[in-house]
Amino acid sequence: MKHPRFDIDLDKHYNATVVIACVACGHENRHHLKSLSPDHSLRCQCGNDISMTHTAMQAAQRRVSELKQAYRIS
Repeated sequence: MKHPRFDIDLDKHYNATVVIACVACGHENRHHLKSLSPDHSLRCQCGNDISMTHTAMQAAQRRVSELKQAYRIS
């Protein structure tokens, strides 16, 4: 099983948005990190289910912490 690629964006209020690429079509799906839960499926516009594992969620949260630290955001 392929795991989806993801990236992190911070909005102007420094809220984290996870950009998850669909493994089937490559479409980028955006969701607030706080609204995601591990192994909960999201539906891409192509109909494919997308989910992030608990490990991927932890990696996303670490990446947010690193970004905030790099930009000196508390």
